[in-house]
Amino acid sequence: MSRFFRRKKDENKDEGTAEAESVEAAEAEIVEEETEEVVEAPEATEEKVAEDVSTGRAETMPYHSEIQDRLMYMFNDPSIGGGIEGTDEFYIEFMAMGERFWIGKAPLGEVELKTGSMTDQDAHVRISNDVVSDLLSAATFVEFSKIYLEYYKNSEAGKFVKIEVRKPITDLNRRGYARVPIMKLLIGSAR
Repeated sequence: MSRFFRRKKDENKDEGTAEAESVEAAEAEIVEEETEEVVEAPEATEEKVAEDVSTGRAETMPYHSEIQDRLMYMFNDPSIGGGIEGTDEFYIEFMAMGERFWIGKAPLGEVELKTGSMTDQDAHVRISNDVVSDLLSAATFVEFSKIYLEYYKNSEAGKFVKIEVRKPITDLNRRGYARVPIMKLLIGSAR
C-alpha cells in the first residue's frame, strides 16, 4: 500500500513521511483490531467450555458417617429426591452394616427413617459393608450412582448390592419410583 502513497522525491519529503507514517499507523490499527477480534474468539470459547464444565459438575454431597444419614440426605435433597409428591407412598427396607432399617413415606406425610424390619415393604435392598464404605466416600450423586450400579450389576465376593422388588413394577411406577432420581436408582435398576 505504501506504493500508492509515494510522492515524488523532489516534493516535500517531510509531508510525505508524515502521511506515510499515518497510513502505516492506520494499517497497524486495522491489523491490531483484526488480531484482537481473533484473540477474543478463543477467550469466548474458553469461557463457554468453562461454563460447560461447571454445569456438568455435579453438586457435592456433605460427609456422612452412616449410610442411613446419606440416604436420608438424598431423599430430602431437592435435586435428588425432588420429584416426591405429597400423595406418593413408598417403603424401602435396607440391610447394611449389620443393621436393618427402612425409609418410607405415607401419603401426605414426610420421608422418615425407622430402624428394624418392616412387614409390607416395596423392596428390600442388601448392601455389603465394603460397598457401604465406598458409597459413603462418594462425593456426588453421580459417583454414588456409578458405585451402586457397578456392584449391583457385577457382584464380587464381599462387595455386592442385592435388590429384591416385592411389589409389581407398574404399581411402584404409579407411586413415584419412575420419576424420582434416588428411587429410580435404588429400585429401578432391578427392573
